[in-house]
Amino acid sequence: MLDELREAIEKLPERGAKSYLFHILLRVHLLKNSADSQEEIIELLNDIQKKILFYSQERKLEREYETYHIVCGESPAGALKAGLSKENKVIGYPDFFSNGPLRKLHEEEGRKKRLEWLIDHINMLEDYLEMRYERKIAKALEEIDTIPAGKPIVIWTADNADEQTGLRYFLHLLRTKENNVHVINTAQSYKELFPAKKHQSILRHSGEADPEKLKVILEKNIGSPLSAEERNGFVSDWQALSKTKEVLRIWEDNEIHSVPESYFDDYIIESAKKLHKSNKGFIKSARLIGEVIGHLDEPIGDCFAEYRVRSLIYNGIFAIKGIPKSMRFYSIKLKELKAKSGDRPSSDD
Repeated sequence: MLDELREAIEKLPERGAKSYLFHILLRVHLLKNSADSQEEIIELLNDIQKKILFYSQERKLEREYETYHIVCGESPAGALKAGLSKENKVIGYPDFFSNGPLRKLHEEEGRKKRLEWLIDHINMLEDYLEMRYERKIAKALEEIDTIPAGKPIVIWTADNADEQTGLRYFLHLLRTKENNVHVINTAQSYKELFPAKKHQSILRHSGEADPEKLKVILEKNIGSPLSAEERNGFVSDWQALSKTKEVLRIWEDNEIHSVPESYFDDYIIESAKKLHKSNKGFIKSARLIGEVIGHLDEPIGDCFAEYRVRSLIYNGIFAIKGIPKSMRFYSIKLKELKAKSGDRPSSDD
């Protein structure tokens, strides 16, 4: 029994082990400071032991895959799962790294601060942030943590701040693993293998890729694994990013740049002016946001774009009709601007 328990503990991921240790110490504290009987406390501790053993047995039942893939977002993860064979395990990290705080994100404290910022600023449907976000993040982190030794890992990225930041974050999480790590740039592979036709837009994010083409890219462009020097370079990049306080990033000149959160505000305003040429009245917020994210080279996500629209409302740039609980529920209209550049907008509609 002791050997089985020792083996089970050795297989626990770091986060799981910390969680079980906390609950054990909590039970010890209760034993000293509560009226609960020793029998009740021992029963609770036995329950923790059973969970540890069950986790170990469950891990034994989970099959090992030939290759493990990590990608930013659940949509591109779905495309990869559809395109690749069953020998490939796909881990989709359910977050968008181009916006929101990154400070100490590789630590629990940083992840909590990020969640607090998202809850305070970002509209998501069906209480996603409060009910599912933490659980999905924890699952993705555990899946990355428990990738078996010796199995090749492929990280998918593209020419945008979201996936380039994710690449550096994932390599930080993998820094103690000796697995070979390959990096595939979906955008560059698309240019090389599937030349764009006239007037065809370039691929901005791996989530825009066709599943069958992702399969071809994997077969033709996996390349050599990263060297130790390359991996250390990406980890150093992450350590620098994790100290920043900005909440918006862009990919420019093959580098991640932290910029003010208002960076795209002028573009949002210009997009509204363009729509007002055919509609002088209120415009659905969703229509404006669609116009913005559909034409920007840098994917910023509809939720962040909607946050900036609300900020422009609060700053007196847009008038509003409706309740801004999500982009579907309200409309906006540019207020009259004064003639001089730089003057504050009028309070009139």
